[in-house]
Amino acid sequence: MIFFHILKSLDELLYELMTWLLFYPVTLWRSLRHPLRMMEYARSELRKDSGDQFRETLRPPIFLLVTLVLAHVVELGAVGDSNLVSSHAGLADLINDDTTLIVFRIIAFALFPVVMAAIETRLMRERVNRDTLQEPFYAQCFLAGPFTLALSLASTGIRISNSWLETGSILLVYGATVFYIWAETKWLERSTPAGRLQALASSVGGFVFCMLILGALAWILGGS
Repeated sequence: MIFFHILKSLDELLYELMTWLLFYPVTLWRSLRHPLRMMEYARSELRKDSGDQFRETLRPPIFLLVTLVLAHVVELGAVGDSNLVSSHAGLADLINDDTTLIVFRIIAFALFPVVMAAIETRLMRERVNRDTLQEPFYAQCFLAGPFTLALSLASTGIRISNSWLETGSILLVYGATVFYIWAETKWLERSTPAGRLQALASSVGGFVFCMLILGALAWILGGS
């Protein structure tokens, strides 16, 4: 009986993983084309029964996780190990393989949806707790996915010795940043009582805060 339970679990796991091959590009495309619609979709799906949620896309946190894993695979194929893995100076020695690097990046880039969800909750004049944070966090993951993918690909492109690719990577960072702040501003303006200026200030403030934290982590670890 235990053996058959294991087989059934493996069957379900394999099916789930294979469906990601279909639903990941669908989720990414929709998040790029209609970011605000996807954020509304995330909130509405969480109000359904758990078995009926996100039947046409990946769950938002899974979407963000898969994005970072794919970006890491591209990095390995294009330039090899990250500087954080190859460096053994100071605290960087804590990140000594691909697994710990992916875990670190998941935690680091999850800052964006967490911080922005907290800002959105406060703009709604609600207390920040596990219940009030879940819906905005899930919505923010759909927006953070394409942004973190752009940053990760740009970081890889800059490491390749090609002037055109380096320039394109820098432009990609600027474009992704403008897109992220624009979408965030529109979302906060739509989903909270904040006016346009307050929504813009909150978006820029949250973005700058997250980037400062990432910069501080990179400096502490001695990576790039």
